[in-house]
Amino acid sequence: MSAGAGQLPAPYWWLFAGQAVNSSASFVLPFLALFLTARGFRTEEAGLVVGLFGGGLLVSGPLAGLTADRFGRRPTILVSLFGGAAATAVLPALHQPAALAAAVGLLGLVASAYRPASSAAVVDLVPPEGRTRAFGLLYWVANLGMSLSAAGGGLLAARGFGLLFLFDAATTLVFALLVWWQVPETRPAAPAGGATPGGYREVLADRWLLLLLGLQLLFLVPFLQFMVALPVHMSQLGLGPAVYGRVLAVNGVAIALLQPLAARWLRGLDAGPVLAVASALVGIGVGAYGLCASAWQFAGATLLWSLGEILAFPTVATLVAALAPAHLRGRYQGLYSVVWGVAMLVSPVLGASVLDRLGARALFSGCLVTCLAVAAGHLAAGPGRRRRLAALAQAEGSRTAA
Repeated sequence: MSAGAGQLPAPYWWLFAGQAVNSSASFVLPFLALFLTARGFRTEEAGLVVGLFGGGLLVSGPLAGLTADRFGRRPTILVSLFGGAAATAVLPALHQPAALAAAVGLLGLVASAYRPASSAAVVDLVPPEGRTRAFGLLYWVANLGMSLSAAGGGLLAARGFGLLFLFDAATTLVFALLVWWQVPETRPAAPAGGATPGGYREVLADRWLLLLLGLQLLFLVPFLQFMVALPVHMSQLGLGPAVYGRVLAVNGVAIALLQPLAARWLRGLDAGPVLAVASALVGIGVGAYGLCASAWQFAGATLLWSLGEILAFPTVATLVAALAPAHLRGRYQGLYSVVWGVAMLVSPVLGASVLDRLGARALFSGCLVTCLAVAAGHLAAGPGRRRRLAALAQAEGSRTAA
């Protein structure tokens, strides 16, 4: 590790290590649509079931944010990881459509509940000037692992899905054990008098947060088309699971190589233009899928939207953290998880439906237009958001001095 890396505390690095292990076998979501179609689901039905994962996130995000603020980051993370490992291990043993749909919804409920608590712990542990780098490194190691799991998962999926999901469950369990062993509670002490002010009503009154999350939702719906629409479209062109796995691995490799450099590029830059460029790149990359016919063309389009992803997600995570008061960090991250849940509910259903009814070019062209609109929104919101963040930083400085 570099000298700069040493500025991040030890519990952060254990979260980092757990994320590295867990992401190295993150097989369920990338291959869930193919798993379901192999079990006899039609494309639209598979999209609906994958959407149930997002439905689980809609519940788990606010609940995990609440429990992280009220009961602590550590117990929330542990319940999520142990529950996610169990739900993942059970999934390949199920064959009935209703049972599979229920299991996917349950998996969405428990498997990602650790994320708001883990993100809140990072904000607790890392000072503001280090958070973009801290979130960027977590995103980097997650995608490094996913690049390996996408390529290896494609080969394993060609031989069956049982072993694929059991590997995923095992690495989730290892993450849980690392947190149990090495990560202490990080929740800030309650204010004098024992009362914890605020709640989700206070979070929902933050219009700058709501604007940011609204734009992020519009961004995520096109971005997540790689989950259902992309593999189904590639399959229709005669490009099977192994090719899809290699194409998706391009995303992970690009992030593994470029994300550490991006932390330096992004330092001191205004978030508005960064997010506008990121949205445009994702729109162009996903939009290009409608014109692709070969594995190399799909890989090139994937590289384009990967560049936008590298810029977008650490920047948004840092903005959410910067807007959050200390006593509401879990709830702010929980509401951010809701945006992911809505996107994962809407994106697969909408993408599969448009793909079936209107075709690939209509779907991916719509993704391009949506992302360009998001880019314009970030440019328009930038000046006001800068003033809001400056006011929050000044108020936090005044409280610290007092």
